Amino acid sequence: MDIVALMGSPRKHANTDMLMDEMIRGAEENGHNVIKHYISDLDVHPCKGCGVCTTGRDCVFKDDGLEVTHQIAKAEGLIVGTPIYFGQMTGELKVLLDRLFGITNNPFIPMSGKVALIFTHLGPEGYYDSYIELAKIQPFQMNMHYEIVDVLVAGSLGDVRNQPNKFIEAFEIGKKF
Repeated sequence: MDIVALMGSPRKHANTDMLMDEMIRGAEENGHNVIKHYISDLDVHPCKGCGVCTTGRDCVFKDDGLEVTHQIAKAEGLIVGTPIYFGQMTGELKVLLDRLFGITNNPFIPMSGKVALIFTHLGPEGYYDSYIELAKIQPFQMNMHYEIVDVLVAGSLGDVRNQPNKFIEAFEIGKKF
């Protein structure tokens, strides 16, 4: 199985990235091929809602977003990691996910697969549960028709290395692919 991993945090080697690496390690241990993208390193234009994609043609933007969304469409799995900034996923990740409109509404590109999500935040455990539930439903279940493998939430963070159980949990979720 090919899996695409989207790192929504602009902070490499920080909490979300470390947890994602453990999830990837679990998936790779099960024989899966994982392609990881740092969204902040990509050139991704925001969707402009022109609707060209709904006619079966590719997005009008020929940027990194087009390449990554096509990788996601071909892959059987997706790992998405993001810190929660000001109550939501990072802006960079949201812009890329919005570009999936061009894939999910293209009648010639079928979408299905599995997704595992990572959310990190500074609030106490449970603080963002309602947002996380909404993020699971839309876009992953409703638009992309993905099966949710699992969700890892690490709250009240500080340094995630002080929560070794979260690394174990991330690895085990990765093995579920």
